[in-house]
Amino acid sequence: MNICEIDWRIEPLHNIVLAIDAGLAEILAQLESSELDGLTALEHAEPLLGLGFVAAQNYALGAWTDLNHVRRESGKAPVNKLVCYKSDSIAAVPGTTRMEAINATANYFKHKDEWSHWPIGETTRTLARIGINASTEFPCSEAARFFCGDGWKLIILHQIVKECREHIFRTFR
Repeated sequence: MNICEIDWRIEPLHNIVLAIDAGLAEILAQLESSELDGLTALEHAEPLLGLGFVAAQNYALGAWTDLNHVRRESGKAPVNKLVCYKSDSIAAVPGTTRMEAINATANYFKHKDEWSHWPIGETTRTLARIGINASTEFPCSEAARFFCGDGWKLIILHQIVKECREHIFRTFR
């Protein structure tokens, strides 16, 4: 067994998700106690949710890196990252996998402040397929709701990217 086949990244991701979930729980508690109004709660939650998507994306990138390390050790050519993301066995919506949508949400969060207007590109086309566009006020919140329901339980993202890692190793190893 190659050491890169061991999923060393899943526990740190779990810890990150737990920390973000604790922050989100505090926001929800403040909302319930009327310390925050709904709009302010969403404004406070948006960066935490965005960081959750970036953490999931980082995990997926690490899985892809591990896969290609294993492939190189076996004398095989590397697999393109986007091919791995597209190979996710479960679609978020027709034509878009869960991993593609998670990746697009993370890219949005990382680069949104650089955009003077909503760009036309693969990230925004992918976001549009899950119902997020230029008029979406809180895109990370909407993406979290899409994947995790109204409770924003990011442990669901943790499970999705873990499943995706297992899938790409089964498919491409």
